[in-house]
Amino acid sequence: MDDIAGSLNMSRVQLYRKIKSFTDSTPNELIKIIRLNYAKQLLSGNDYSISEVAFMSGFSSPSYFTKCFKEVYKENPSDYISS
Repeated sequence: MDDIAGSLNMSRVQLYRKIKSFTDSTPNELIKIIRLNYAKQLLSGNDYSISEVAFMSGFSSPSYFTKCFKEVYKENPSDYISS
């Protein structure tokens, strides 16, 4: 976040406040949501396993990916694939 804030010529706190006011999410939550949207696109293609999608979208473990996916989309990745 410090690099992004620096390239935008604002402090980290200012960047946090701006992102929070525009999206109602913290910068970390916003990044996680963007990663999950990308993962959802990969899963809908049925070309990769859940573990592959988890690593391709920047998550460090498939179990954490599944937990985050379920929090945002209210279903497991395996249920999303089958529907």
